[in-house]
Amino acid sequence: MTIDALAGSLPARTRGPVITPDHRLYDSARALFNGMLDRRPRLIFRPADTDDLAAAVRCAAESDVAIAVRGGGHSVAGHSMPDDGFVIDLSRWRSATVDPERRIADAEGGCLLMDLDAATAGYGLAAPSGTFFDTGIGGLTLGVGISHIIASEGFGCDALIGAELVTADGRVVDVDEATQPDLLWALRGGGGNFGIVTRFRYRLTPIQQMYSGSLSYRGPAVGEVLARLFELDAAASDELVTQAIVFWSAEDGGPIVRVNVDWRGEPDDGDAAIRELRDDPVPFQTNLRPMTWLQAQARFTPIPFGLRHYWKGHLVGEASAGLADAILTAAEGSGDDGFILVELIHGAAHRIPEDSAAFGGRRAVANVTALSIWREAGGDEAGIEWGRRAAQLFEPWSLSGGGYLNYPEVDQTAARVAAAFGPERFARLREVKRTWDPDNRFRHNANIVPAR
Repeated sequence: MTIDALAGSLPARTRGPVITPDHRLYDSARALFNGMLDRRPRLIFRPADTDDLAAAVRCAAESDVAIAVRGGGHSVAGHSMPDDGFVIDLSRWRSATVDPERRIADAEGGCLLMDLDAATAGYGLAAPSGTFFDTGIGGLTLGVGISHIIASEGFGCDALIGAELVTADGRVVDVDEATQPDLLWALRGGGGNFGIVTRFRYRLTPIQQMYSGSLSYRGPAVGEVLARLFELDAAASDELVTQAIVFWSAEDGGPIVRVNVDWRGEPDDGDAAIRELRDDPVPFQTNLRPMTWLQAQARFTPIPFGLRHYWKGHLVGEASAGLADAILTAAEGSGDDGFILVELIHGAAHRIPEDSAAFGGRRAVANVTALSIWREAGGDEAGIEWGRRAAQLFEPWSLSGGGYLNYPEVDQTAARVAAAFGPERFARLREVKRTWDPDNRFRHNANIVPAR
């Protein structure tokens, strides 16, 4: 059986639209975040509901066809859109509901972060999730999730308390700690390897006020600021979350660092927490103010679809002055739109038990990634080369040799995927994969091959 057989059977057995290369919506439906990738799938299916989706999965199984899943479409590696493949598109599934008494949200698998935030914020609640509001919650949550409240609430996957999953053979399974603990564990960081999540269930936390913004420094002060930021974060309270964006300024002929600050609480307390960053050296630009949760979530302008990307980095086990120097060295050559992102990690993210989730990087103190971004195809060679070179400079501080799987490089290797989990977790994930997807139907992802 082949995808030709699937193309013949799918329209008769499902209700949602089947988009083929001659369909008027084909080009918009296959659009990807990364403009370097011009993928042309054979079939894109938009299911009407869960039963319709399950029927499509059964058709694919009978035809022995692999399944890719598109939510927000932000995968830098283009996992959701394989050439000549079969895509189940959840981008219209964007409903989210909240039970404020129980502090729980249910969100459909195609929701963007903005949909989840809009549903929860009206009740003064939030889920730890991500930092760009146009990101799909599916890839974000299954791939871990780093948010503005990571220090007080843990990673995004830590808030996942249940799911509705369509399995590789088309069954609909409810997943929670009581019914399918191994599968819930695997979904917390194991990616889309085990089925299609049609509904996510999140534990929520009350959010009253944020004090957020940035401090910017240039020139010789940048290295000192980075080293000081690393020391500050290592001793910071759970209310403080910081990240650094480092890039090379063509105008200045030197580095610039923007330190993003999120304080969960009163502004005066937030100012006190970062005083050693504000006083010496003095930032050339300061932009900090009280915000609602929605304002804090919306302050980063989304990166538009169609730019060209190569991202690569490491979860690091130590943030030292040596790493700061490596970041400065790497920043040169970042180009007009590229930068190095340093997402610092402490607090609850470290205290949550390691065996609660498949995620293998809980001991990391930072996620350090080179985001090489450019506009024209003629810049591909230089853009990719800079991203690789920068990631290599961070490697001596790497926790395991693997990166953050939500920021995958387009040439990601199986060895890098395995390294991100570590040998014991990866072996356990392969066993879970064998139980739920023995034929590796869901392999267009950071793939976990089933155990034999």
